[in-house]
Amino acid sequence: MLLSAFGMCGRLPLPHRAGAAAGYSYEAPGNVFAPPPSWTEAAGTGHLVQGPAYVSGKEIAAAAGGPTTPRILLTGWVELSSPPGHRHGERSALRELEALLDEHGPDAVRRLRGDFVIAHLLPDRSELRLYRGVNALIPLFWRCTADTFAWATNPAHLLDVQRPRFSDVDAELLPMIIAGKGFPQDRSWFTSVRRLPAGDSLVVAAGARQPVIRRFDQFSPVEDAPRTLREAADGLQQRLDQACSRMLSAERSAVVLLSGGIDSAAVSYEVGRKLDGATGLHFTLDSFPGFHEDLNAAESVARTCGLSLVSYDMSRHVSRGGDYLDRPRDGAVPQTQVPLQGVAAAAAQAESDGATFVVSGLLSDQILAHDLHRGLFEVAGLSMLNPMVAGEPIWQTLDQMASSSLAGSLRGGRRVLGVLHYLRGLVSGDPTIALPSREVIVHPIGFTRDAADRVTRALQSSARRAQDNLRSALEDSGRRGAPLPRGITSLYMLGEAFNTANVQAAWLNDCLPRKRFVATPFADRDVIEYALSLPTRHRLGFGYGATVDKFALRFAYAERGVPLEIAHRTQQARIDAIPAVFVNHNFDRCRRLLGEDSVLCELNVLSREFVKGLSPRGIHRNGEEISRLCVIEQWLRGLER
Repeated sequence: MLLSAFGMCGRLPLPHRAGAAAGYSYEAPGNVFAPPPSWTEAAGTGHLVQGPAYVSGKEIAAAAGGPTTPRILLTGWVELSSPPGHRHGERSALRELEALLDEHGPDAVRRLRGDFVIAHLLPDRSELRLYRGVNALIPLFWRCTADTFAWATNPAHLLDVQRPRFSDVDAELLPMIIAGKGFPQDRSWFTSVRRLPAGDSLVVAAGARQPVIRRFDQFSPVEDAPRTLREAADGLQQRLDQACSRMLSAERSAVVLLSGGIDSAAVSYEVGRKLDGATGLHFTLDSFPGFHEDLNAAESVARTCGLSLVSYDMSRHVSRGGDYLDRPRDGAVPQTQVPLQGVAAAAAQAESDGATFVVSGLLSDQILAHDLHRGLFEVAGLSMLNPMVAGEPIWQTLDQMASSSLAGSLRGGRRVLGVLHYLRGLVSGDPTIALPSREVIVHPIGFTRDAADRVTRALQSSARRAQDNLRSALEDSGRRGAPLPRGITSLYMLGEAFNTANVQAAWLNDCLPRKRFVATPFADRDVIEYALSLPTRHRLGFGYGATVDKFALRFAYAERGVPLEIAHRTQQARIDAIPAVFVNHNFDRCRRLLGEDSVLCELNVLSREFVKGLSPRGIHRNGEEISRLCVIEQWLRGLER
C-alpha cells in the first residue's frame, strides 16, 4: 500500500497570462506543484514540491531523495499490488505509480484500488491531469479565474479570503445540503468553487485557456452474475475480505464504527480476522429506549469478532445546554447528518489508538439496494397476484407502490392517474420508478415549495444520470440491459453517497486535521461491481408479505461466526433519536435559530409559516430535520456578511 499526504493543494498560471506571473505563491498545506517551464516564460526547472506527507513505510522518503523529484501527487491510499505490470522491488511505490500513469494514463487509474485523488504531470510537462477515483470518498475541488487555475482537497483553500464569507455560499444548493439528497456532482458549498466528480478527470493542457473535464471511469457489473444464493453470499464475502485486506495490510489497529447491525458486524468480522488491536466504537444514548439493546448487540459482535468495545455516550452532547450543534469556529463547512460529534469522537479514538483508518459499514444499504418497487415483482413474478404470497390484493399493492414511488407521487392525490403513471413508468423504463416518493426521500420539513421542488428536480437528474451511466457501461462491455437496467437504484444511491456534502464535511472537519481516513469496505470497487451484478432475489428475500433486505449479506455472515441474532436483526434504535432528544431538550435555542428573522427564511429555503408553528409539543417527530436546519442556520449566521 502507498499511503500519502492527507491534503493536496496547487496553483498554476494559465498559459495565456503567463507573462503576468513572474512570482508564484504556493501557500497551501500538503503538496504543491511548481509550474512546469513549458507553461510559463519564467526560467527554471519545472518540478513537484513534495510537502508534508504521512506515509506508510519509506516509499515517499526514498522517492524524494532521488535525483529527480516525482511528477505525481497523491492524497489518500492506493494498493499497488493489483495493477498489471507492477514490478515490486525495482523502484519505490510512488515511482511505480508515476510510471504506470506515464505509460497507461486513465487505464492505469481504472486498475487502481483504494481511495485517492491523484495529480499527474506528463513527462513532457505539456499537460496536468487530476484524477478522482470512481469510488473515492475524498473530494477534489478546483477553481479557474482569469489568470490562474487552482485545485485543493479543501474548498476553503480556493477562496480569496482566509475564511468563507456569506457571499461565497451557493445559496441555491442549501436545500440539497439540508435534505442530504440531490447535491449536484460538480458543485460545492461555494459559488466560485467547483468539484471534480468521482470517475472524472480534469485536464489542463499547455496553451489551453480552460481546463477540460472528461469522464474516464464508471462502475460496470461483473459479467458472470452468481446463480445461487450460496454463490452470491460467498462472492460478496470474499470481496469484502479482500477490500479490508487492502486498506489494513500495513496497519496494526483500526477503529470500527460498530452499531450492532449486520453491516458493521460484517466489517467487524473482517477487521477482527486481520488485526489484533481493533476497537469497536459504539454510540449510545443513556436511558433512551432501544439503545440498550443496540449496546448488547454491539458487545456481542465485538466479543465474537475479537474487538475491544468502547461505548461513547452521546447524552452529554444532547442534554439541556449540550454542544450537539457546536462546530469549530474557523469557518468549517457544515455537517448536517447524525450523529454530530460522532465522527470527531471516532477520529480522536483512532488518533489515540495510533490507527490510520476509521472503518464503517456505510454504503451497504446503497450497493445492496433493490429497485424498491420493481424488486418485489422480479422476485415473486406472477405470485404477486396471489394475496397469500403478497399479503394483500394486487390492486392494493399497485396503489401503495404508485403512491410511494417518486414517479407516481408526483401526480398528487389523483390515485388512478398515479397508478397509470406508475405502470407507464415501469414499461417505459423511467428511472424514477425505482425511487421512493418525494415525502419519503426529501423530508421537506419546513421547506418552502420552491426549496422542495429544487431538491426533487435534483433527484430526478441524479436518477437519470445513474441510468445513463449504467446503460453506457453495459454497452461498452457489449451487453445491453432491459429498458430499466438492473442496479439503477444501487447506482443512484451510490451517486448520492459519493456526492453528499455531509460525507465531505465529516472528512474535512474531523479526519483531515487528525490525518485519519474514514473508510468502508463496501465502497471498494470490486465489491460494488460484484453487488451490481446480483439478481434482485439475492438482494431481497420475499414471502407472504414479508421482505428481508441485504439477503446475501445476512446469509454470508450468519454462517461465518457473526451471531445469528445479528443477521436476523432488522430493527435498531434509530440513530436520529440523538438529534430528536437534543431538539426536545433545547427547544428555546432551536426556536431562536429558526425564527421568522432567520437567514434560511430570508433565502426562501425555510417557510415562515413553518417557523410560526414551531412548538415543544410538535417537534418530537422531526428532531433530525430540525437539527439539520439549525446546523445550517448557525453556520450562515457565523459567516461574515
